[in-house]
Amino acid sequence: MNTFSRVAMVIVGMTGLAAAQPKADTKAADPKMAPKAPDAKTPPKADAGAMPEMKPPTEIADMAKAAGGTWHCKGQGMDHSMKMQDMTATMKMKVAMNGWWIEGDFESRMGKEPFQFTSYTTFDPASKKWKRVMVESGGGWSTGESAGLKNGKVEWDLTAHSMMGEMPFRDHEDMTDAKAGAKFWGEFSPDKGKTWTKVYEMTCKK
Repeated sequence: MNTFSRVAMVIVGMTGLAAAQPKADTKAADPKMAPKAPDAKTPPKADAGAMPEMKPPTEIADMAKAAGGTWHCKGQGMDHSMKMQDMTATMKMKVAMNGWWIEGDFESRMGKEPFQFTSYTTFDPASKKWKRVMVESGGGWSTGESAGLKNGKVEWDLTAHSMMGEMPFRDHEDMTDAKAGAKFWGEFSPDKGKTWTKVYEMTCKK
């Protein structure tokens, strides 16, 4: 192979190698085209998809001001034999869970039998209704809702769960006579609303 052929092959090989290399970005080499550094004085833009700050409904704080504290109650309640017995009780109500719920701790004695429950009540702005969850001694629990105070009274529609099964339960609250105290009574239906049986009634004062 003569010298010309060898030089020609080297030139062709170098040309192919150069073609295989990535091309230099002429724009990046230009200082005027380089990306600008962020301005330290300019605050970062808020994320458009961020969730708004969650705050408890004001209705909960208003309820806590009116109902918070310790209530002392007297009345009658149904014991395990399905008979009404004299009852004394205390109910302590306070704001819980960073202002999102009203916690109610109820302790009573019906005759010789103790009975306790803890309830959590909150307000749902979407439905404009109060929501309640209750757990009680004996393993029962209830959930339900109320439209709230109307003409000094509150009606609760609940579903109670116990060893007897699931059944409708209604709580009635009457605050129309402040001097006499707040009156409460509850009833359940063993036949899906056809008939109702009163299980307690009491009057409470702070």
